[in-house]
Amino acid sequence: MAVSSMRYRVVSLAQITRSTNSIYAAAYTLVGAFLSGGAAAARAPASWGAAAVVGLVVAYGFVINDYVDVTVDSYSKPQRPIPAGRIVRGAALGLALALAGAALLLAAALGPALGLFALGTTLLAAIYSFALKGTVLWGNACMALLIAAIPLYGGLAGGGVTPLVGVVAGLMWLFDMSHEILKTTADWAGDGRAGLRTVATALGVRGALRVFQGAGLLFIGAALLPWLAGLAGAAYLLALLPCAVIPTVVVIVMLARRPDDATITLALQIMRYMWISNLLPILLMKLR
Repeated sequence: MAVSSMRYRVVSLAQITRSTNSIYAAAYTLVGAFLSGGAAAARAPASWGAAAVVGLVVAYGFVINDYVDVTVDSYSKPQRPIPAGRIVRGAALGLALALAGAALLLAAALGPALGLFALGTTLLAAIYSFALKGTVLWGNACMALLIAAIPLYGGLAGGGVTPLVGVVAGLMWLFDMSHEILKTTADWAGDGRAGLRTVATALGVRGALRVFQGAGLLFIGAALLPWLAGLAGAAYLLALLPCAVIPTVVVIVMLARRPDDATITLALQIMRYMWISNLLPILLMKLR
């Protein structure tokens, strides 16, 4: 019985912190360090410390968002730990504060620049959850900015933010911006019942899908620029096509032909897998 109870708690904690996303974020932090200072920088203790900070901040962001979104989630995501009654709302707030505190303490130990950067992203995550999530595009842009900050943080830990790190951050902003817009089409019913104004509740699902398709095409164009500008070589292009360009085109075409709930769900799954596949062309940017 005790083992079963412990497993139940661990699963609930993993769900509310989105542990897989935190691992992805930590990996992209190390990628930023690699792009900044090479393999030696990615192996350095400071870079791994920065990756831990980012993982903690991302976990904090998800928990504080679930704490704020309990009413919205009760409509559209009742299986989440707080509306399902598996985690008490007050306990979630305590967990969020503990995660933020641990992240800021570790970041401060890494130096003033990394400490202030972590403080800024922690505050921005709170602003998103408490003020910007229920807005048209502003919340999406804010979340995309938090994602774009991940390789910048890694680059800072790895020796400095280089132009290549800046390019990757820009591409991640564009990709996540399109991803966040698409997610509003899956959540529009619950968001509408809760009174949130999002791209989908303001423009309708079809209107939001058109905005997503435009953002997706912009991402494709921007992703080709590093190769066209000579910042990345042929290896980058050869990996970019199957890992990023073709999947994005497939998603855009699928949604244009059949903009229903099942297709939106499939499109979101493809874009989630792209967070893994996109690592390859990004890493190959160092090969020119």
